[in-house]
Amino acid sequence: MTIAITPRRLHRLCLFLSVLLLAPLSAYPQIILTGAIQFSTNSTGAFSGGQIWNTLSGDSHYDLWLALNPNATSPVNGPSDAQAGINIPLEAGNSYTFYIFGQPASAFSFNGLNLFFDGNNSTPAISVFGALNNAGFLPDSSTTLTLAAASVAGSGTTVYSANGVVVLLGGYEWHAPETVPGDVCQAMLFAPGDGADFFGSFALQVFPAASLGISQPSGSPGTGLTLTGSGFAPAETVTSYAGRIGSLPISTTVTDASGSFTVTVREPQHPYGPTDFFALGQTSGKLGVTTFFVTPGLIMNPGSGLPGGTTVAQGLGFGAGETVSVYWDSPRLLLGTATANGEGTFAGSSGLTITIPANASPGLNAVIGIGQTTTAVGLGKIEVK
Repeated sequence: MTIAITPRRLHRLCLFLSVLLLAPLSAYPQIILTGAIQFSTNSTGAFSGGQIWNTLSGDSHYDLWLALNPNATSPVNGPSDAQAGINIPLEAGNSYTFYIFGQPASAFSFNGLNLFFDGNNSTPAISVFGALNNAGFLPDSSTTLTLAAASVAGSGTTVYSANGVVVLLGGYEWHAPETVPGDVCQAMLFAPGDGADFFGSFALQVFPAASLGISQPSGSPGTGLTLTGSGFAPAETVTSYAGRIGSLPISTTVTDASGSFTVTVREPQHPYGPTDFFALGQTSGKLGVTTFFVTPGLIMNPGSGLPGGTTVAQGLGFGAGETVSVYWDSPRLLLGTATANGEGTFAGSSGLTITIPANASPGLNAVIGIGQTTTAVGLGKIEVK
């Protein structure tokens, strides 16, 4: 059977083909990485020390250069300052590692990274900080920087979600000047200069999005929480994590026929500040994420005693490595100090033995812990007999 191609049919065919050709631009949403700024911070993630590298041309700050391999032979931006900007499409199901380079500057101990997406370079979508020369990092909600280095609050999360896609920062580190890869850049030029450079990397994983809710926005470690997920595949296994995908799972469950689930979990030990909860579908590959703010708490062991007796104060959810001053609330009396570990905890043999004041009132009394770096306050109670 032969179909004659009339002018009218040809016109319709051309319209159909034009729709097919245009569909990838309109039917498939994209997330675009449009900015990155690396800066020196204090131990809580707040901008400090004045050291800045960014992917913005034409300003006074040193450029942050990106490449697709650690020896900087596949640059993403540059080599001139006018080419410092980035505009990188990110697709679901893919992973991306960017190696970052910067001209050496003054010494500092902590560093932060803000990432910007879809042209919004004033509001950071992903904000993290960590110690120099260390691969560990935490979400950052302190006072950070826009791409143009104006003051702005950090996002307090390691993820960005838009257009049905979730971008997760899976790795980040920044090192002092290294002999490897050596000298690859200058302040405003991606070409060798006069010495070894700062060097690091950040890794992004991109997932199709699901939804994840949490029963409360904040609490101390050990708090009971309810996670509610939807948008996953029916009857698929979903694994939940706190802090980072790949850590010890806090829950494994199976969705119902609608792709939803509800589970009860406990907030694991974690230092003061924001943390992310994740739910990953093992069949669909979909990722749900929500943010939770960890606050301090004090536990007295034993929880009662006589005036002049002793108990042990155990702290959770304080700043990593910070000194915590512990007070009897009324009358206010310093009972001692303790040092939190990397998870913001002092407990067990590291707990603080305190003496119940001789003039303590009978009944429930408050004990207060104050972090000397974060100024975070944790409350505990003890019954005086």
